[in-house]
Amino acid sequence: MYVEGWNVHRVVRPSRLANAVIERLLLRILDGEFQAGGDLPPEAALAQEFAVSRTILREALKALEEKRVLRIRHGRGTTVRPKSDWNILDPLVLSVLLQYGGSPTLASDLDEVRTALQLLMADLASQRITPEQRDRLDSALGRMRACLPDAMNPGDLPAYREAVHQFARVLADASGNEVARCVVETIDVPGIEDDGDVLAELTKTHEFAERLYSRVVHGPDGLRHIEGASGTTPQPLAAATGIALPSQPPLRPATPLRRRPGELRTTMVGAGTGARPTL
Repeated sequence: MYVEGWNVHRVVRPSRLANAVIERLLLRILDGEFQAGGDLPPEAALAQEFAVSRTILREALKALEEKRVLRIRHGRGTTVRPKSDWNILDPLVLSVLLQYGGSPTLASDLDEVRTALQLLMADLASQRITPEQRDRLDSALGRMRACLPDAMNPGDLPAYREAVHQFARVLADASGNEVARCVVETIDVPGIEDDGDVLAELTKTHEFAERLYSRVVHGPDGLRHIEGASGTTPQPLAAATGIALPSQPPLRPATPLRRRPGELRTTMVGAGTGARPTL
């Protein structure tokens, strides 16, 4: 480890400092300072502006090229690519887009994809789940039921979040579809904190978990029969709930782009796969 960056009293790992440079460049691109099709300033000028070495800067630029945000042409400079070219499922790119309003529809798009994939995983799990996985799914849902807060009971939020995470993991494993599992885990990045009704969000998440569980136990046809037994018209689950069961609460709409203070952040925005849920 070594010291580098604006805060000379803080020891920062090089990879984290490069991630901070990546985030700062993404913010400036989203803010319109660097336009699609335009060139970035020379490396020497950027390194001096960010107070980092040329090695760190090149690491950041190379990473952004791999994420399809930039196009590096040796001897001809570095060009910003159109947002339509970006790999928006990259965890860092995705979390910056969500947190700083890079797309007005991105949060809802992610919820739609995640909901559809989790419904698919429930359908697959109804055919593939093993007795051991069924026991684990039962156990996770039982803990969710026991720990869920309500108007009369404060519940146990940390235990509930852990149970939600376990339920989602067992469901993904039982589906046997690694692609669906990886996509769902990739798009599970922290949402924007707000002052919304946490209890209402938890209730919706729990309701969707119960519906997914019924889909695993009874299959899609059996679930539709159960939902229609009360005389109401059955609806597709995505339309009926409008929510997803991620390994964290549903994503919130992104806020308008906010410029960062002058200091580089030294930790990566977002979360890797398998992150525990947070409120």
